[in-house]
Amino acid sequence: MIRRILVVDDDRQMVRTLSDIVSLHGWTVDSAYSGEAAIEAVGRQDYDAVLMDVRMAGINGVEAFKAMKTIRRGIKVILMTAYSAAEIIAEAEREGALRVLAKPVVLPTLFEMLDQMTQGLKPVLLVADDADFLSVLHTALKESSYAWLEVTSLSEALTALEEQAPLVVVLDQYVNGVTLGESVLAIKRVSPGVALILCEGESNNGDQKQTEPPPALIYATLHKPFPPGKLIDMLESILER
Repeated sequence: MIRRILVVDDDRQMVRTLSDIVSLHGWTVDSAYSGEAAIEAVGRQDYDAVLMDVRMAGINGVEAFKAMKTIRRGIKVILMTAYSAAEIIAEAEREGALRVLAKPVVLPTLFEMLDQMTQGLKPVLLVADDADFLSVLHTALKESSYAWLEVTSLSEALTALEEQAPLVVVLDQYVNGVTLGESVLAIKRVSPGVALILCEGESNNGDQKQTEPPPALIYATLHKPFPPGKLIDMLESILER
């Protein structure tokens, strides 16, 4: 099967380097050096994936992605950024970018992402140390044909983010005594563009309130108890677009 990818960056050396590496992984590679050129390329060719820098002269990566979606609605785009710009990352998530990878790109993570895209996998990372809660979640995911990873600590979650590149994290309110704010910030440092769904209980203590994460880092919040179907609907809104 021919897998074709478009690599976009206004740094020509970066494009050459990534193109060489991705081609060695079995992809047919086209390149573009601006958002405008990338949009034109997508108009001519249906790509299995687009790997694109966020910050470029002229049209930036998020703006180019929006324009690409008007041409090919289901286009799969992975964005890259060397900058920690929460507003841009949040906009990219809202627009449906599959992932926002930090530069320099961790190659095993990129290859895992590309392989998942072509294999049709829908990885979801479940982070909780409540066995009953995890059981409910993974039963719902199994019945809905989603692939998932299941961890019970923040350190395991960070390792899974680096090695498995899940597209979505479902995070329980408390994980082994780590506050919600600390967990969210640690996850977003490792994977800035992952869609983060929080699962909160009815009560927070004072310390927890003091460490609440910035709303821009959160895709959505579910309040326990919630029907598993509500989570599945939310995942579909993220993974099916």
